[in-house]
Parts: sequence; C-alpha cells; structure tokens
Amino acid sequence: MKFIDCNHQANIIHQYIEKQLHHSYLKEYIDQPYIDRDRIYFLLLPFVSEGRAISKEVVQWISTAMLLQIALDTHEKVTISERDPLKERQLTVLAGVYFSSLYYKILAETDDVELISNLAKAIKEVNESKISIYKDGHKNLDELMKRVKMRESAIVSNFFRFFEDNQWIGIVEEALLYKKLVQEKISLGHSQNTSFIKALSILSGSTDQEERSLHLTKDETGHLLSQIDGLIERTKKRVQAQLETIEPVTPYFKKLIVELLPYVQPEPMTKLYAEEG
Repeated sequence: MKFIDCNHQANIIHQYIEKQLHHSYLKEYIDQPYIDRDRIYFLLLPFVSEGRAISKEVVQWISTAMLLQIALDTHEKVTISERDPLKERQLTVLAGVYFSSLYYKILAETDDVELISNLAKAIKEVNESKISIYKDGHKNLDELMKRVKMRESAIVSNFFRFFEDNQWIGIVEEALLYKKLVQEKISLGHSQNTSFIKALSILSGSTDQEERSLHLTKDETGHLLSQIDGLIERTKKRVQAQLETIEPVTPYFKKLIVELLPYVQPEPMTKLYAEEG
C-alpha cells in the first residue's frame, strides 16, 4: 500500500474517532482531545505489512486503541492546582471515563473479547508506569526511561501482540519514546513541569523527593534540558539503527519515521498534571 493510501485510511480513522469523541457539553469546558496521527499510522502497520484490506472492523479496532490512549491521556490532565475551576477538573475526570466507555462500547460491537483482554493488560502496564514515575519508583535513569517508554507504547505494543505482528514493537516503542522526550523538552522550556521532569530532576539531585512542586533555577533547567537532549539523541540513534532492518516492503513506514525524527512538534502540555493511578 502506498503512503498516500495509508494517509487516506488514517483520515477515515481520524474522522471516525472525532465523531465518537464529540460531546457538545464537554467541549464547552475542556480542551478537545488530541488525536495523535502518528499512533494511527503505527496501528495500521499489522494490516499494511500483510497487505490486508482496511475494513470497517479494522477501523473499529484501531479506533478503540486510540480512544483508550486518549482516555488515559485525558486522566493525566486532571490538574492538582486549586487555581483551576473545580468544575473543569471534575469534567476532565468524567471525560476520561466517558472516552473509556466508548472504547468498550465499540469493542463490544465487534465482539473482540481477546482484544479487550490484551488492551486491559496495556491499561495495567500504563497505570503501573504512571505510578512509578509520579512516586519516583525507580532507582536510576535507565529504569525511569523504561517506565516512560512503557507508558507511551503499551497500548500499541499489546495491539501488535494481539495481531501476532511483533516485528514493529521495538522500533515503534523507541519512536513513541522519542516523541515524548521532545514533548518533555518543550514543556520544560516553557516552565511546565511534568511528572517526568520532576523524576529526572530528583535523579539529578536538583529536587528533593518530598517536594510537591518544582522550583528550578536557570542553571538547573539548563542542566535538565541538556540531559533530555542527550536522551533524545540516543533514542534517535536507536530508531535509525532499527530502520536499517526494515524491509523495503513497507516504504510508507520508513517515510513516516524519517519525517518524524528530525523534528517533532507535539501537542503542548498547558498545565501541571497529576498522574492517575
């Protein structure tokens, strides 16, 4: 399948997800959920690589995985700051639950009990990783990065395993980690401190583990930015190395990754969010 064909399929899935997410009341109070196009492309891989037709059922499978990711991401946006309206915080929690219910509704319509089981495992892995990052439950930088990678890629990885297409797991995990690190760098550059930045600052000795919020100096911020740059570069090299093993039968995927690596402009984080357990 050509890249342009995959782009067309991604558009169909994107529009389907937008339709599912639409809720006029929620839209008045919370930001429209961000739909990550790269994740849609990644989730298309098991079908594109085998030359399978993108049926209505495939659209539903991919959309459920995306809705689940959006639900988990929405729960991360529950601010702990009392400066934000209580109603907005409550609706953000309810929105996450609502998006989760859409995931179950669509899967129930396709009667995919095994896929539900695989994605339930992914939910467990994501939440365990969130707790570990938020509570500084790691001993070193490698362990922190492992947790971040799992948080970002568990849904896609378990989706691949369900369709018995494991060849993409490694490179997609690294690509999603790369995207997240770039996002974290942007957040730190705008003084938006996330659970990852706090965990990294604790490992670097810039922040005490008991502190609820970060108060970084200019030098400390510069040091953390330098660390994240190093992590981005190492992750990029791992992705580039794995690209060499990809067969030319999937040129669209190579194109996607090559375009992703030089620069990624993800959706900015606008608040300090509390991680959901």
